[in-house]
Amino acid sequence: MKKTMKRSLATIILSTALLTTASFPAWAAEGSNLTAFAATNAVTSYTLTDKVEVEIKSILNEHESDSTKLGAVIRVRNTSGKITRVPDFELRVHMADGTDYTLQPSAKNVKSIQPKSQQELSYLTVVDGGDDVALTDLSFVDVDLEVYPKKETTLLAVKVDGSNVWNGSDSSITKPAAILKWGEAFALPSLRSPLGFIPIDIHKEITAKGVSTVVQIQVVNPTKERQTVPNFGIDGKTEDRVYSGSRAEASVTLEPGEKKYIHIVIPTDLDTEFTSLNVVTPEVFSVAAGEGKFVDNSYHVGRINILLPSGAATQGVIPAPDYALGTPVKLDSTNKFVPSNVDVSLVELHVTSNEDDGFNTAVAKFKLTNNSDRPIPIPAIQTELVSKDGYAYGGKRQAQTALSVVPNASYVVSYSYALPASETGDGLKMNLYSQQSSGETTYKSLLATAKVPVQKNDFTGKELQVYPYQITIKDWSISAILQAAMIYDYKLKLDLDIKPDKKVTVDKFNSSLSFELFDKVGNPVGKTVQALSGEGRLYNGTNTIDLNARSNQLDFPIQVKIFETFTNEYGEVVKRLLTTFKQ
Repeated sequence: MKKTMKRSLATIILSTALLTTASFPAWAAEGSNLTAFAATNAVTSYTLTDKVEVEIKSILNEHESDSTKLGAVIRVRNTSGKITRVPDFELRVHMADGTDYTLQPSAKNVKSIQPKSQQELSYLTVVDGGDDVALTDLSFVDVDLEVYPKKETTLLAVKVDGSNVWNGSDSSITKPAAILKWGEAFALPSLRSPLGFIPIDIHKEITAKGVSTVVQIQVVNPTKERQTVPNFGIDGKTEDRVYSGSRAEASVTLEPGEKKYIHIVIPTDLDTEFTSLNVVTPEVFSVAAGEGKFVDNSYHVGRINILLPSGAATQGVIPAPDYALGTPVKLDSTNKFVPSNVDVSLVELHVTSNEDDGFNTAVAKFKLTNNSDRPIPIPAIQTELVSKDGYAYGGKRQAQTALSVVPNASYVVSYSYALPASETGDGLKMNLYSQQSSGETTYKSLLATAKVPVQKNDFTGKELQVYPYQITIKDWSISAILQAAMIYDYKLKLDLDIKPDKKVTVDKFNSSLSFELFDKVGNPVGKTVQALSGEGRLYNGTNTIDLNARSNQLDFPIQVKIFETFTNEYGEVVKRLLTTFKQ
């Protein structure tokens, strides 16, 4: 038996490794060994005739309770300069118990091959009953029926390594070179694709349609030709179950040197935690149904197993760099969601308690800066806070914003997060996502991730940070005025110094201040909300605020709490305590 290594694919993939390593994010490329992976998984070619070589693409030995499905996909290559018929042969498999089975050819298998080209041939048979027995050999047998008794000649026999046989979705990938850690680059030698792939993000999404885990893969085209992403999928594996995923983007084409993302959506249960992912490729076997029609039977074959760290589906697996408030966030260069001439920066992050409701509220403010000379629409960025022990809390954006950011100016967008009372904010990570859709499928795509600091609160201070305003309370007093009807009317007098960031555009959608009056036992007795921009806003100097509290007795002591407030996209009124006055 003569066999030769097919160098062309190995060379392409080795080039992929060299050309794309510099392009991959450092956190993703670090530790990856695409070169070794390609070399170890290079496809072996075997000489079948003087004009035809064959490669074994896939072998299936899937045992079920009452049957066994045996299959193989073979590539045949015409090495000559003329059109050549596919040799007549039977494809047989030999089992470890000595049994031989003849596989049936697909009705769509070609009969001839163009010069210097190749075709795929699919074979399959289902054996009733049968035991779970290993498949050991694959044979190409020429059967001459023109003589009696019939004459059989073995054209080629290939010893099959058990690690190259796929035993169904529940089986494990055991070939060492095909087992990777998260973030390691991989190629798909079986699909003869020169593209490089890197897992970028995995997160869980809960929508009205149910729970799903979304896997984000970066694809890089290192060649000088346009390339199409081949058909492959990803299955999620737990300790005792396999969940099949589907590609959100059905067809993706990359120009030379281009990078893009693809997303695989895996429907799961709420408590599903994957331990690894299987990269699988589809195979098709067709049966003639008469009148030129066919029935296609498809199955998947596992190619690569990607190991996941514990809790990956909730806290992500990308190392998050430290972030300094007010600096531009380093968005992924592949993203097309936020224009390159727009800077996104986190300018505030506070966590305060809601004593009455038993949970904490985090408020984050993002500044979007338009560095261009024309208005740019405000992107509806999705955000998520992740605690150091892996719990994710989705951000709720303010209900309304302006439509665009004017040239050479900034705009502020606020988000709220409901956190458990035990969450202090220590070690939080912030993820930024774009909301994507493909057909009826919606999913989030990661834009950036970073460890973010939580700002300290001073609930008795006179310096209020309500970006884009810095407010200094120079003096204050609470008065109770006795009206003619023997009713006390409470008013708050404030001497304010308000300094806005003049590079930030403000409008009626910005946060307001809520002034709330409480009696001596802590019951609310009145409040009023004052805008910081627009008509009726607070201003520099003395402001007299009616607290809308009417009482027939004079309470003492009393206190006024000042909150920053806005309404989020779910219609919830969000409040962040700023300071407290007691008198």
